[in-house]
Amino acid sequence: MNLLFQLIGLGLLAGMAATAAAQDAAAHEVILMRHGDKDSKRGDYNLSPAGFQRALALARLIPACFGKPSGITTFELDPRSSKNARSYQSAVPLGVVTGVNIRIAEGSLRDSFGIGQRLRQARADQDSRTVLFWEHRRMPELARGLGWGAMPPIADNDFDQMIVFRFAAPGAVPEVTTYRQSELFRRSCFLNATTPWSVPPMASFTPQQP
Repeated sequence: MNLLFQLIGLGLLAGMAATAAAQDAAAHEVILMRHGDKDSKRGDYNLSPAGFQRALALARLIPACFGKPSGITTFELDPRSSKNARSYQSAVPLGVVTGVNIRIAEGSLRDSFGIGQRLRQARADQDSRTVLFWEHRRMPELARGLGWGAMPPIADNDFDQMIVFRFAAPGAVPEVTTYRQSELFRRSCFLNATTPWSVPPMASFTPQQP
């Protein structure tokens, strides 16, 4: 009889351990967006003033409305020409506010799909959150790697999307939610938050028609 109770107890403990492990691996969230606005007429690889304002606003929005990121990753840039520098520039204010170091995803120009796959399979601590700033033509490829094959292409003049992938466990099919940043900037969690800089006027984030 005592042996039976011991076996039952061991089974319960094993079940609790498995549940705890599943919880530790759950709550993995990936927040994907394009870099901030650019001005093609200027002929450089930097954010436009509107894009810089968007980066400042996102640094307030993300921690206040989604939670502090555990990681910030950007599309790779060319160290010689500075091509694709906008992704890194978009991430800098968020890194400043949160104290999270920014990682540049080497190889993302060639294999955004593979990077998405690795993120999808990664084990994460509770309330893990990775923020990605990406080049818009590679975003559907990255989304496929994350487990969402239905993402449509991003229009050249659309800088307003934010896509959140929520994984119940490593390798799981994600729950995908698409937001417009211009709408999130009107939520109370953003308006009532604080950062070392003031909030840009909401008119700065009126999305262009794709």
